[in-house]
Amino acid sequence: QTATAKVPGRIPAGATRRVEVALTPAKDAEVRETRLTALARYRVAGETRTSQQRLAVSVLPPAPEGEAWASDLGWLSESNGYGPAERDRSNGESGADDGKTLTLAGKTYEKGIGTHADSDIAVHLGGRCTAFTADVGIDDEINGYGEVAFSVEGDGKVLWTSAKLTGASATVPVDVKLDGVRQVRLKVTDTNGSKTGDHGDWAAAKFHCA
Repeated sequence: QTATAKVPGRIPAGATRRVEVALTPAKDAEVRETRLTALARYRVAGETRTSQQRLAVSVLPPAPEGEAWASDLGWLSESNGYGPAERDRSNGESGADDGKTLTLAGKTYEKGIGTHADSDIAVHLGGRCTAFTADVGIDDEINGYGEVAFSVEGDGKVLWTSAKLTGASATVPVDVKLDGVRQVRLKVTDTNGSKTGDHGDWAAAKFHCA
């Protein structure tokens, strides 16, 4: 796709003009960072010149609406200690679907995200959501091992963080206000220098949106 914009009139030496160009991705565009080329064509003393620059832009998924499970949304990015973070499963450490049923303190969950520290999941909200709720802890499959901390960041600011949790810790309920937040990050961080058993679950993770 090519988009153009014309700057009317002349620009005096040393002055600047702001130009905005709107780009609309295809409905089936992949959620990812892509590279564009910005090309400027101008005239100086009757001579036509050009200048170009490569730009990195991100294709954003639609902002969530209503009650939205975090595991059902398109993520902006995802990193995980072993294997990928898994949707509606615990972390199996290898493939996308090798995890088990999410289980915290004997309670099973159909929805949620299974991770392995260190984990970082970015989600586009577009300022539409008011709150994020979840139950967090280390999955029962680890049998008491592991030590992690959970945190929720909004637009670069820490909005909530847990204490250090082990595999023997009680499940911690999360209820974080998100008014106006455009991007949220769900993080699970190792806290004892050993990643053994760091299977952190965001169980029943849900965004509450307009």
